[in-house]
Amino acid sequence: MMAIAKNLLVTALAVAAQLLVAPLLQIGDIRPDFMLILLVYFSARYGRLAGVVVGFTVGLLQDVTGSYSVLGVTAMSKSLVGYVAGTLNGNLSIWTSRIVNIYIYGSLALHAIVYQLVMVLGLRIATLELLKRILTEFGLAALMIAGLRYMIPLVRSR
Repeated sequence: MMAIAKNLLVTALAVAAQLLVAPLLQIGDIRPDFMLILLVYFSARYGRLAGVVVGFTVGLLQDVTGSYSVLGVTAMSKSLVGYVAGTLNGNLSIWTSRIVNIYIYGSLALHAIVYQLVMVLGLRIATLELLKRILTEFGLAALMIAGLRYMIPLVRSR
C-alpha cells in the first residue's frame, strides 16, 4: 500500500511540475518534460513492459492535450524511452553507475532525436537549427535527471 501511495505522490508531483513549472523554464518553444522524467523513474523501477505502457499512455495524453505535436509522435518516442530505460530494472544493483548513466542519458537523447526529427519532417529547417533543438531538449531533460536522480532513488528500499 505504501508503494502505491509513493507512486501516486511522485506522479502528482510530476504532473503539477509539468503544468506549473515547465512553462516558466521554457527555452524558445521547448519546455522541460517532467513526464519524461516520470517515465524513466517508472521504467527503471518496474521494467520494460511497464515502461512501454506508461510511455505510450503519457505520450498519447500529451499528444491529445496539445503539446504542439503530430498525433502519436510523443507516444512513439516515449514508448522507446520506456523500453530502453526499462532495461535498468533488475540491473541497477549489479551494473556500474557508468552503465546506468549510459542507459538513462541515452534514452533521453533517443527521445530528443526521434521527437525532433519527426516534428521537423517535411519542414525546411537548417541542420544547425535541428541540432540546436535536439541539444536543448536533451539538455533540459539531462539537467532534471541529474538533479532528481539522487533525490528519488530508483532502487526499491530493502
